[in-house]
Amino acid sequence: MTFLQVGEVAAVSIIERWAWYMAALKTPEKIGSSDLPIHPNEYQLGYYRTRRKGGPWEPVGIYPDDDGVVHAYRNNREVSDIPELFTWSCRYPVTHQAYIDALDGKGWPDDDEVVAAQVKPSEPTIGDNSAPVDEADVLKDQIENALKGIDAYNKITDDATASKAQSLRNRLNELSGDADKKRDELKRPHLEAGKAIDKLWMPLVKSAKEGANAVKASLDAWETEKLRRRREEERKAEEARIAAEKAAREQQGEVEVIDAPKVEAQPAPPPTEPVGQIRATYGKAASVSVKIVVDQVTDWPALASYMSNHPECQDLLRKLAQRALDAGRTNIPGITVTEKAAVR
Repeated sequence: MTFLQVGEVAAVSIIERWAWYMAALKTPEKIGSSDLPIHPNEYQLGYYRTRRKGGPWEPVGIYPDDDGVVHAYRNNREVSDIPELFTWSCRYPVTHQAYIDALDGKGWPDDDEVVAAQVKPSEPTIGDNSAPVDEADVLKDQIENALKGIDAYNKITDDATASKAQSLRNRLNELSGDADKKRDELKRPHLEAGKAIDKLWMPLVKSAKEGANAVKASLDAWETEKLRRRREEERKAEEARIAAEKAAREQQGEVEVIDAPKVEAQPAPPPTEPVGQIRATYGKAASVSVKIVVDQVTDWPALASYMSNHPECQDLLRKLAQRALDAGRTNIPGITVTEKAAVR
């Protein structure tokens, strides 16, 4: 084999070692398929990125040194378990230039500017002991600065902008989570103290209130019965009055005799109008008012038609229709549907 042939073999060998990465960079959607398989305890040379849950992207480099020995680096720190690092980062290949820029602190090409400026591994974050800071003020400044970047994504017209918008969304969700964790941390001792107090006192509160409500139910029933009796007396008195008028006309020789109409109970007064009181020898008196309530529904379609213009009814019907659509039903009358993408 000539020297030139040896060089050609070496070049082919090097190209083959980087072939998986080059293909992954070109068609990342095929990573994990038969075209670009991922095998346990194996790795591929290349440049990638990975991150811990909720953390920033960190550059990953897996490449040989001048002697051909492969080393792996995560955020410029050498990692001994190369297959494991590859497993976590292989689905996110990046160009060599993006890898270098990330190491230099320039962020990633798809970074939102606000996110790139705020999230740098070298800068102190909440929880560091580098300097005393007011955590609420730090988060407030970070959130306010992040919110200033929202206007750039009022209308998204390409995938590159969508990627940056998602980065900003992730950052805002991260800041929201940080603030909520701190809120929970500071509030938890008070909640625990409150739970201890509730555990002692709420059974007493509930038992006494349940007893009072039981008495109220009996009072409601009695006052309703009194109301029924009063309405019955009013009806009988009205029938007696009409009968007396009829008898008087007959005695005076009137020819036309008017039959007494059916007397119905008088409508109850408005709910705000008190009709009585229940006095007590202990504590305050209770006022008694009368209101008209639904007893039973005799015609659901008629009721639905009557209430269909009410905003609350319309909102409920819309929710029920959406629930039916979510369940797979498509033959729902009275609506039109459209497809809409939802980002989770």
